Amino acid sequence: PESETLKTWQARLKHNANNNASRKDNKLFLVIVITLLAGIFAKFPVIFSLSNDWFYPRFLPIILITPIILYFIDFKNGGLRNRLLLAGVAFCALTSWQMPENINSDSITMSQIHMPLLMLSLLGFTFVGANWRRTTKRVEYLGYLGEVFIITILIFLGGGVLTAISISLFDLIDIDVSQFYMDYVIIFGLVVAPTVASYVYDFILNRESNFANTLASIFIPLFFITIAAYLVATIYQGKTPYNDREFLIIFNGLLLVTWAMSVFYIIGHNPLKESKLMNAIHIGLLASTLVVNAIALSAILYRWVELGTTPNRVAVTGANILIFIHLIQITHQYIQNNFLGNTQRSVESTIANFLPIYFLWSVVVVVALPIAFSFS
Repeated sequence: PESETLKTWQARLKHNANNNASRKDNKLFLVIVITLLAGIFAKFPVIFSLSNDWFYPRFLPIILITPIILYFIDFKNGGLRNRLLLAGVAFCALTSWQMPENINSDSITMSQIHMPLLMLSLLGFTFVGANWRRTTKRVEYLGYLGEVFIITILIFLGGGVLTAISISLFDLIDIDVSQFYMDYVIIFGLVVAPTVASYVYDFILNRESNFANTLASIFIPLFFITIAAYLVATIYQGKTPYNDREFLIIFNGLLLVTWAMSVFYIIGHNPLKESKLMNAIHIGLLASTLVVNAIALSAILYRWVELGTTPNRVAVTGANILIFIHLIQITHQYIQNNFLGNTQRSVESTIANFLPIYFLWSVVVVVALPIAFSFS
C-alpha cells in the first residue's frame, strides 16, 4: 500500500473526470416543494380528523419514500417508465387505503410491514432508470440505501439537538413552544429527512460517500464475537426458541442486520485494501448467521406443525427462506472469490441478481396474503 507506483495507478483507475465539474442539476427547489407536500400529507390526520393508529401504519412508508421517487424520477425521458412508476405508487396508496380497518388482523399487519419493501423496490426502479438490468446499477442503489440511512440518522441527531436547544431557549423567556414543535417542526422533520439525505448524498456528496462500508467493517468483527458467544451461551443454558416467540423475533432481526452488514461491506469493498483476516471474520459471521437462521427456520416449522398456519408464519417463513438462500449464495461466492481464486462471477452479481425475488415476495405479502386469509 505504501508503493508510490500503486498509489499512482490507483488514482488513475479510480479517477472520475466529472468529479471536479460543477453540477448544474441542483434540485433544491424540487426538494423543498415535495418535502412540503409530504409534510402536509403527514398532517392529514389533523386536517381530516383521521385516526393516527389507522393512518400512519398504512401511509407512513408511502409518505417517506414517494418524495424520494419524485426526486430521482427523470421527467425528461422515460415517459412510459415514469407513468408505470407513478401508477405503482398510486397502487400502493390505494391498497393501503382499501385495507379493512381491523387492528387484530395479522395478514393486514404483515402487509403493512412489507409495504416499505415494496416502496423501496419502486424507488430502486426509479434510481437505476433504464439500466435496471445492469448489476452495477443495482449495486449502486444498495450502496445509496446504506449511505442515505446513515445520513438520515445524522440528520435526526442534529434535529434532536436543535429541538432541545430551541425549546430551552424559548423556555428561558417563559414561552412554551414544545407542543408547536411536536405538532409541526418534528413531524415535518421526520418526514422530510430521508429526502434531504438523498439530496445530500446525490448532489452535495456527489454519490461518493462510503459511510456504510466503513461502519460495516467496524461492526462485522463485533457482531461475529457476539453471535458466536450467544450460540455457545444458548447451548450452555439449554434455552430453546421452539416455544419462545421473542427468540424468533430477535433471530429475524439478527438475520436482517447481518444481511445488511454483509451487503454493505461487500459492495464498498476495496480490493487494494483487502485483508485476509477481515475476509475470514466475515465468513465466520456469515456461517454463524446461517446456523442461527437454520435454528430459526426449524423453530418456525415446528410452530407450523404444533400450532397450524397463520399469516405471520407464512410471511416470516417466506422471508427467512429467501434470506437463508441468499446468504448461502453470498457465502459460497465470497469463498470462491477470496479463498479459491475463482473470479468468474462477482459477489456483487450474486447480491444484485436476487433483488427481483425480494420485490416479488413483497408484492405477494402486501397484496395476496391478506386476500388469501380473508383479511384476518
